[in-house]
Amino acid sequence: MAIEGTIRIHRSIGGTGAAFRVSFVPYDADGESTAAVRSFHEVQQVRAFLKGLGVSTQVSADALRQLAAGRSASIPSVSLEEEDVKDAGLVSTNLAKAKAS
Repeated sequence: MAIEGTIRIHRSIGGTGAAFRVSFVPYDADGESTAAVRSFHEVQQVRAFLKGLGVSTQVSADALRQLAAGRSASIPSVSLEEEDVKDAGLVSTNLAKAKAS
């Protein structure tokens, strides 16, 4: 089953932790979805992660350009297979609860 939502990428300035955080926020009828987050140290890791999710090279490149111009980027209207979301570690708490019910 496909899950639709938005991929959000945020770049941290300074600090010692991961420089990039990627989340997938599923569209949710009640609007209270909680995103799971993956962290990366290098932009190449983000690019590879997006590719692994099936995001096209052009869309990924556009998002990374957006990220370079500011501190965040988003890729709206993404449709991901439920299994791919789980495998990527992007299962949100609300999605996990909904599936358990």
